[in-house]
Amino acid sequence: MFLLGYFASDAEAGKYGFALFATAPIFMLFDLNLRVSRATDHQHGERFGNYVALRSLMLVFAFVVSIVIALIWSRETFLVFLGVTLFRIGESLSNLSFGGFQRMQTSDLIGKSLTLKGITVLLVIAPVLALLNGNAIAAAFAMAAISIFFGVVRDLPRSWRINEPDLPLDQSSLTDAFSDFSSNFRIAKRSLPLGIDSFVSSLALNSPRLCIKWWFGEAALGIFAILSQLAFAIQMLIGAVGHTGVGMLSERFRNRQRASFWRLYHRMFASSVVLGVLAIVFGTLAIPPFMNYIGKPQYANVMLIMLLLIASCLAGAQRTVGRATQACGRYFWYMAFDFVICATSIATALYLVTSATTEEQGLVGGAIAITLGFAAGLVVTLIHTYTILWKSEPETNSGNSEFDEDGNPYQPPSNQ
Repeated sequence: MFLLGYFASDAEAGKYGFALFATAPIFMLFDLNLRVSRATDHQHGERFGNYVALRSLMLVFAFVVSIVIALIWSRETFLVFLGVTLFRIGESLSNLSFGGFQRMQTSDLIGKSLTLKGITVLLVIAPVLALLNGNAIAAAFAMAAISIFFGVVRDLPRSWRINEPDLPLDQSSLTDAFSDFSSNFRIAKRSLPLGIDSFVSSLALNSPRLCIKWWFGEAALGIFAILSQLAFAIQMLIGAVGHTGVGMLSERFRNRQRASFWRLYHRMFASSVVLGVLAIVFGTLAIPPFMNYIGKPQYANVMLIMLLLIASCLAGAQRTVGRATQACGRYFWYMAFDFVICATSIATALYLVTSATTEEQGLVGGAIAITLGFAAGLVVTLIHTYTILWKSEPETNSGNSEFDEDGNPYQPPSNQ
């Protein structure tokens, strides 16, 4: 999106951003957040193939709904919507694959995939947009091609081999997975709260952006979209801490390793806070001078950048804190956290953005709305974690666990 703004215009970036933000809640809902469901599947033991079958079916519904919305609301940018929709399909398959990596505790493969994809995007998108003087349609379809390649050709086969070592990824195994209705239904039923939660979370993040588009136009949305995308790249970095740890938390919960569970959780939370503080300081100092240097002073609003960085870091911390709830399978509680975030974000965005008299005030109002939303979400998540969740955890290692509280193999007491 930044390259669109650099090579073309803020309005062109706004077209791409609008398609990106409008399709996000749809795919979040139909994805059912199967990444987390698969990563925390220690208590259920469903096959990875069933997750792939369910994700594929849900992607068909997401695609149809996105295209219908594009035809109704934005026919003039239909091709941009189509490209972005295809991009999201590839991202969704990679996302499920990452859940498979987390489940098998091979999260290093996630970092390798994302790094290679980032390099590929820079090597492909920058020349394409430079040659075409920036074009949202070209950007959408180029990103779609890269995303589908990584999702279908690279990430999914690798994750399948790790999760299903005794079963090849072929037509026969996929047919069996699709026909296993009982298992697919169990996964869907268990994951539905996660899907609703992701939908609500996406609305919380994207409602202020859509308010800016409707009140101030595509150019204003382009500026906000570029800066928020830069800022929320930090949230992805912080979120990686939670994504990496949620599978291990789930395993400790299954084995009733209370002490080990909470030690890991506190390390994850502390890491997210440290990363967040560093990101806010470094980003606020570095981004505005860089934007001025490349000749884009409209992106050098220090207040807007700082607010978006704070919002991003609050989001990352809230997601990390919430991993404890997800690891314990308490998906309805996690959904409640995001309802708080969504209600706060939408209410403040409707007030601050629509009451703004200038474009700059509207952009800052949108950033404040997102910041307040995730701040409220972090507070309620922490309250739940250290009251209900803390008290409900088993105090000792009991049952048939194979490990002690510290995660070491359990040794029965000697008779000597």
